[in-house]
Amino acid sequence: MDQRAFILGMITAFSECVAGGCKRLALSPPLTPEIYAEVHQEAEEIIEKHSLIHYLEKNEDLPESERFCWILIAAERKTIEEYLQIRKEGYNPAHSLRPFYSVLSYNPETAIHTGYDAYRDYFPANQ
Repeated sequence: MDQRAFILGMITAFSECVAGGCKRLALSPPLTPEIYAEVHQEAEEIIEKHSLIHYLEKNEDLPESERFCWILIAAERKTIEEYLQIRKEGYNPAHSLRPFYSVLSYNPETAIHTGYDAYRDYFPANQ
């Protein structure tokens, strides 16, 4: 599988979800610094073509050996600010999505095993 094409395809799909009003905020797939360097310019172009904004989440609170980043995709700056406020409270989607359900437009009753929660199960760290 072409990793670059997969990531850009996911960013396109998430941008469509946000632009269409299905989600307030979307997170790109997890990106190592090397992969981010390879895809960020095209990813940002895709996001901006959908008239959306983006923010790079570096996850500096994760151990360096396990660190990855992702791109936040939103229609409004206040949505990114809401996400960042939750992060300031000590939460990180890399550990649990539950505190972010509202900003990610997840229904708490049906948002079972989604996003990074599922990713962690299928791709455990350091394996």
